[in-house]
Amino acid sequence: METLSSYTLTKSDYYTHSWDLPPQLGGCISEKDGEPYERAINGEKSIDGLRGSWELPLERDLGGIEPDWDWVHGGDEHFANREAVERLSFNSHNIVAFAARGAGSKGMPGYMAPLSDPNAKPNDGVKGSVDACLRIVSLAMLNGTEKYSDDIKIIVNVLKEEGGSEHVENVIASLAYLRDRVGVPRDMRLPAARTLRAHLNWFIEKML
Repeated sequence: METLSSYTLTKSDYYTHSWDLPPQLGGCISEKDGEPYERAINGEKSIDGLRGSWELPLERDLGGIEPDWDWVHGGDEHFANREAVERLSFNSHNIVAFAARGAGSKGMPGYMAPLSDPNAKPNDGVKGSVDACLRIVSLAMLNGTEKYSDDIKIIVNVLKEEGGSEHVENVIASLAYLRDRVGVPRDMRLPAARTLRAHLNWFIEKML
């Protein structure tokens, strides 16, 4: 099936399915035996419980839970990073505004889908900071994270000086909001989604 473009353009990942199907189907329940897999799919803990499953360096095949899409990049290990950066940059203004909902206010009326809130209002006060952070995330995906640890420290110090600790917390909330709502295939393909989620976590961890 992976040789058919009509199929690959609609193929989703376990995380997206786990969040978008239950509100549509109804009657979906969790089982206790599935909790380790649920945590791994949701980016909380790897299947062995030793690290985050959305943590750099990423484990191959999500620790044996979900096969990597090797057919996407043809062996080019940097392809996913470039795709994620392209997806972030092509519509950056709207993506920043979307992320800023994480520090904004919930919309009315609410929706059954936990991660869906189309009427949410973004916090305009964090947009510039979120934009700067996403630029560093993009550069890190292209050039490697080791080159940008000092830049994150500088950004955090500036944010604290100009906006205070609450502003930093709002920026972190915005980045986490975006991370949790990267959908496959709506936003990008699985390899790109995984690396973006992991790099956002890397940035958030450096800000704490």
